[in-house]
Amino acid sequence: MDNVLHDFRLQLQELLNNATGLPDQGIATANVIAQRLGSELRASPRAKQSNPLSDALQQVADTVDDLPEALQPLVNTILDLTDYLIWYKRQAPLPEFMQGHANADIIGPKGLVVRDDIQVGITLMQPELTYPDHHHLPEEIYIVLSEGFWRQNDRPWHSPGPGGYVYNPADIIHAMKSVDRPLFALWCLKLT
Repeated sequence: MDNVLHDFRLQLQELLNNATGLPDQGIATANVIAQRLGSELRASPRAKQSNPLSDALQQVADTVDDLPEALQPLVNTILDLTDYLIWYKRQAPLPEFMQGHANADIIGPKGLVVRDDIQVGITLMQPELTYPDHHHLPEEIYIVLSEGFWRQNDRPWHSPGPGGYVYNPADIIHAMKSVDRPLFALWCLKLT
């Protein structure tokens, strides 16, 4: 497990250190998170976990070769970790959303690697689903790992495409939605 986390750390640092298309504050946040990833990652002992969206995860695994070449190692490494992640659902009043999405922390207070300065996780959504408007205080960087649409406040939806980045400043309202296949995204929060 620690070898897989080592690969994950290096791959994520590379993508964060070379983030493009972000505002200056987003690049600064990406660089801080990459720097905080500088130390080795050690997994807490954990048994295999169940995933409520294993069918959607299998669709992601089946299409890794369709992704840009630079993303393929990261996605494969994440897929190697997914059986050990604790999957959870963000509360929302929409039953279809509750049934069709799952999140998991790789690094963070409840992650496979316990940390309190950063949180890195993944979001997985069934096709044709909208992750409702939400906000949180920590700044956030998404690395987009599938097709999908993203929005902030009342701005129009846009598609960064696989390998694209999304920066959410602190407390901004944001949402995302999947297309005709599952949405898969990696997110990074700077907690302190």
